[in-house]
Formats: sequence, structure tokens, C-alpha cells
Amino acid sequence: MNARTGTGMPDQGSGLGPRGDRLRREATAVRSTTRAVGEITTPRQLMVLDLTSDDAEIVGVDDIGTVYRWDRLLGQLLSAPVQVHTRTVYAMLLTPDDHEIVIGDGEGVLRRWDRVNGTPLGEPLTGHRSRIRGLAVTRDGRELVSASQDGTVRRWDRAAGSPLGEPLSGHAGTVRAVALTTDEDVIVTGGQDGTVRRWNRAAGTLIGEPLLGHSGPVQALATDGRSIASGGRDGTVRRWDLGSGRPVGPPLVVDSPVWSLLLTSDGEVAAGSAHGLLHRWDRTGQRIGAPVAAHGWGVASFTATRDESELVTCGWDSRIRRWARVSGEPTRSARKETRIDLVPRLEITGTTPF
Repeated sequence: MNARTGTGMPDQGSGLGPRGDRLRREATAVRSTTRAVGEITTPRQLMVLDLTSDDAEIVGVDDIGTVYRWDRLLGQLLSAPVQVHTRTVYAMLLTPDDHEIVIGDGEGVLRRWDRVNGTPLGEPLTGHRSRIRGLAVTRDGRELVSASQDGTVRRWDRAAGSPLGEPLSGHAGTVRAVALTTDEDVIVTGGQDGTVRRWNRAAGTLIGEPLLGHSGPVQALATDGRSIASGGRDGTVRRWDLGSGRPVGPPLVVDSPVWSLLLTSDGEVAAGSAHGLLHRWDRTGQRIGAPVAAHGWGVASFTATRDESELVTCGWDSRIRRWARVSGEPTRSARKETRIDLVPRLEITGTTPF
């Protein structure tokens, strides 16, 4: 699985638009022609979502810093919402043990919350001078990596609440996304300056030259053991060889700025756009079906179940939707579950309302 990245969405109130993220609902909405069954309607638009390690629970944070927990299959709230911040939250993740929700807030502070009872844990982690745009965590949960609008990336000892080493500085302007490679030796960052950069995690030093190709800010990242995928405001997804930094194939073209990105273990690239479409390509760069109108506006964030059989997306239409990845199996019995096929290898699952 790829590491969690920060949202590629524009700043709230920034007024930026479709090729510069200057988004207005009436200008960018794409009406979905599909009917999702079992979808969750959220009180407000979500910024980021994540899944617990058993895939039973969806955790999301909205545009005014409120955290929600839902049963993934039933779509029911599991507890009262918890207000964790009074400003927009752009970065959130669950620790691998599912115990903590980590929030990167609009003031550049990392805060930790007990997932179940919603109480704050430990002291805030301070050091960034501006809002946090991306977060990643090691598999053992000991180290957090944060990317900030102040142009730096920082590493943190989660238990001690203290920084590890010096800040990583190299981007010109906001660092909008961060990811860890599978072996966790390399930190990958994407910046407002249009570059993708690789860092030796232990030494805190740059690896090679910046990866150049995007004509605007890099807003989303995903990695595996061999490659990097980067999504830009220029409406492209670019793939890079992790070791050499060379481009892999031509750019993959999206309808609008890329807000969210996923790279599965079998090499599939999935990208959510500012216009609410979900695009998918196989390892060779060939499209998997046509783009799907997944949300009425902006695919803010998405993730996959641990077996990668299902995608879970949230959009700025205040909905969460679940999508099953299909590999050619026969249609399942309608007595068990309703299925609506959209494109090859993609479906919406859930119980039927009729």
C-alpha cells in the first residue's frame, strides 16, 4: 500500500480556480449519472479520510476541523463528532495501531487524539510556522513526517512528542504532499514549486536532483517499492522511477487539477480530480474504463481497504462512496448484495434502498 498523503485541495477561501484551483461550485460541478447505494451523507464536506486497520471504520475530518467516525459497511456514526480545531484541517491520519488520530492543523501544530473517546493525547508537537499540508507515519507508528506551508518537512518521535533531526528544506514555497516509500528509507515530497524531491529519511539529506515535469504545484503523491506517482494542479499524473528519478511513460491526463492519488500494489494508479471524476490506469499507463463521475464536486481524499479490493472516496458534495475493484469475477448473487457496474473493474457496493 502507498503512504498517506496530504490533500491537493486549494486553500479554503483562496479563490483559486480549475487550472489554478480557482474553484466555484457552479463552475466546476460534474453531475454524477450513477446512483450509489449505501453511500454516506456527511454533515459537511470532508477534507481527509482514513480507514482503521481492520477496514471496519471510516474516520474523516471536515472543513471546520470536526472529526467523525462511521461504520464502513452500515454507514452509521459510531460516536459524537469531536471538534479538534477551529480552522480548516488539511492533514490527518490514523496510527497503525488505530489508537490515535493525528491532526496537522492550520497553525502548524500536530495534535493527537484518542480515536474512540475523542480526548487529546500528550502535548502538541510544535515547530512548523504555518499550516500542515501532509502527513505520513512509519509502519511501527513511532515516527511521524509532516509537510508544511512554511516550506519544510519535519520528522517527529511520536511517543516523546519531540522533533527528530533538523527540518528538511529545499522546496521553494509550500510543501503540499509527503509520502514514505515501502521500505521507509526514503521520504518523497511534492511542492508548490512544481518539483518532486526524494530525501534519505535517516540522514535528512536530498537524494539526487529534483524531479521536474509538472507545470504547476504538485498536490498529491503516492509511492510503492519501485515508483512514485505525482499529481499536479496542471491536470496530469506523472510516474517516476524511484531509484533513478527518471520519468516512467508519458503523463497521464486528468480532466482538472489532481486532488487525491493512490498507487496500488499491482501498479494501478487512481486519481481524484477537482471536478469530481475518478480516473484509473493500469501499470502500463493504459486507462481502465472511462473516468467516472464519482462525486458532484472535488474528490478530496480516498483510500483503499488493506486487501485493495475496495476504494473509499469522499467529495466536496458531502458524500462518502465505496467502490469495489473487480478482477473479472462473475457477478455475485443479487440475493447477497446489490452491484452496479460502472466501467470495467469498477463497481459501487452496498445494500439496495429499493
